[in-house]
Amino acid sequence: MISQEISRDLYDSLMEVHSRNIKEFVENPILTKEDVPISKIIGMMLKEDVHEVFIQLPGKSISCINIRDILSSTHIETLKSSTVGRPIPTLTENDNLGTAARLMNLQRLKSLPVVIDQDGNQDQEIIGQISSKRIMQYIYDTISKKKTNLQSKITAADIMTPTLITINPSDKFDTAKGMMKKESIDHLPVVENRRDSSVVIKGMITSTHILQTLIPAESIGRRSLGSDYELKSNQEVMGLADKNVVTVKPNDNITTTINTLLKTNSTYTMVQSSDDVLGIITYRDIISLLGEQTQRELPVYIIGMPDDPFDSELIKSKFYNIVEFLSKITPKIEEARCRIKAIESEGSQKKRYEVTANIFTANKRYIYTSKKNWDLVSIFDDIKEGLRNQIGSEKDDKQKASIRYPQE
Repeated sequence: MISQEISRDLYDSLMEVHSRNIKEFVENPILTKEDVPISKIIGMMLKEDVHEVFIQLPGKSISCINIRDILSSTHIETLKSSTVGRPIPTLTENDNLGTAARLMNLQRLKSLPVVIDQDGNQDQEIIGQISSKRIMQYIYDTISKKKTNLQSKITAADIMTPTLITINPSDKFDTAKGMMKKESIDHLPVVENRRDSSVVIKGMITSTHILQTLIPAESIGRRSLGSDYELKSNQEVMGLADKNVVTVKPNDNITTTINTLLKTNSTYTMVQSSDDVLGIITYRDIISLLGEQTQRELPVYIIGMPDDPFDSELIKSKFYNIVEFLSKITPKIEEARCRIKAIESEGSQKKRYEVTANIFTANKRYIYTSKKNWDLVSIFDDIKEGLRNQIGSEKDDKQKASIRYPQE
C-alpha cells in the first residue's frame, strides 16, 4: 500500500511526466493498407514485435488492428485488414503524455497514432506513433533522477494488479485465446493450484504466443509447433508457454521493477514471494501511475477516465461521494484509487465497464470490483454497497471481539 504522503510525492514527481509534450517521444508508425490480408499483418506484427498496426483509410480516417482483434480470425489468407480494423482515438504533437497514457489505458492499447494537427479538421494523416514502452522509459528516467528517496519507498506490491486471470497447464490454446479476447488481456499465467490453496506459476502464455499459431510454421521460424493450426489449437498451452517467467519480489522498488521490464524486453513481470504468486505488473500498471488525482483534501486517484466529458464528471462525483460516505464509517482512510476498464461489446458501439475501487487505511486495503455493466450509476452504487459491507462487517467483528475479550 502506498502511504498518503508517498502517494502525494509520487503524483507531484510525475506531474512533470504527465504534462510533458509528446513531440519528442514520437516514433515511426507501423502502417499497413486496407486491402492487406491478415496473414501478412500477423507476419508484420511478429517481425516488428508490435501489438498494434495502424491503417490510413481513404478520406484520411484511421483504424487500428490489435493482436487481440485477430485472435479469432479464420481464413487469414483472404480476410482483409479493413474488415478487422476498428476506429481509435488519435493524438497530435500538442498533446501531453498524461493524455496519451489515459487513452492507452482506456483503449487497452500499447501504442496510439500521432497525426498532423489540422485545427479541427476531421481529416487525419499519421506522422508517427507513441508507445507505452516509451512512456514507461521516461517515467523510469524521471523517477531515477529525483534527488528524493521516493523510488525506494514504492514497491512492486504497491503497483501490481493483485487479481490474476490464470490458466491451467492442461488447458488448450483455444481456451487461452477465448480468455484473452473476453477479458481484453495479453498475458495468462499458467499455474497449478496446491493442496494448501497456494498457486505455483509454471509458465506464461501471451497473445503473441497465440498469434504464432495462426500462420504456417515455415513463416514463424523456430517457435513453430507444426503447420496444422487445428492441431495447434487443440494442444495444451504448456507446450507453447514461456517457462522462463519474468519475476520481481514484492519489496523490489519501482525503479528495479521498471528496469526489469526494460532489460528483459518483457511486457510483464510477475510479483512472486518464494513460490507464491501475488500479482502481475504490465506496462499498463506503470503508465497508470499518471492517473488523474482529483483536487480534494483526501488523495483520490482515478485511472482510465472515459473520453465522454459527462461520464468523466459522473465518475469523479460518484467516486468521491463514495469516499466521503466511507469516511464516516471509518475515519482512518488515507487514500482511495479507482481503476476503470472499458470493454468493447461485439456487435455494439456501446461499452461495458468494469471498475475496481481500492480504499487504503493505515492497516488494510479494501478492494471491490464491480460486475461488467453499461450503467455507470449502477456500477458505483454496487461499489458503495460492497465496500460498505466489507468495512461494516469488520467493525462488527471487532466490536464482538471486544465484548468477549475486554481490555484489561
